Amino acid sequence: MEHSNREIGQIRYKPRLGGTVTVTLKSYRKQREKEIIDGLERGMHKAVLIVENQAKKNVSKTGSEHPQVKTGRLRSSITSKVEGLEGTIGTNVDYGKSLEFGTSRHPPYPWLFPAVEMKRNEIKEALKGKFTIT
Repeated sequence: MEHSNREIGQIRYKPRLGGTVTVTLKSYRKQREKEIIDGLERGMHKAVLIVENQAKKNVSKTGSEHPQVKTGRLRSSITSKVEGLEGTIGTNVDYGKSLEFGTSRHPPYPWLFPAVEMKRNEIKEALKGKFTIT
């Protein structure tokens, strides 16, 4: 008789002559862990792209709430990367930080943190683990 269990793995019962029973347990833990981590990594890739796209929209705002876009340099410099289960979104443009936090001469015009806040629910959905365990 053979029984398969997703949590434990595989259990085999082998009755033998003389009344003895041999039980073999096989764990699929490592395989399941890999499936979970792979699913989380896919979710992280989606999450950072969601934030990156919103941050680019935020720096493109017009009107009095943000400085006017002149060259689009900041917008085009916003990138994201994922390493394992950690995602990073940012820019290498010097004035990106000054816009986000302000300076002694200019008020802040946040663009990155609001992107995270605006997309919080979408980020949660992306990270929920849309993966299957077989």
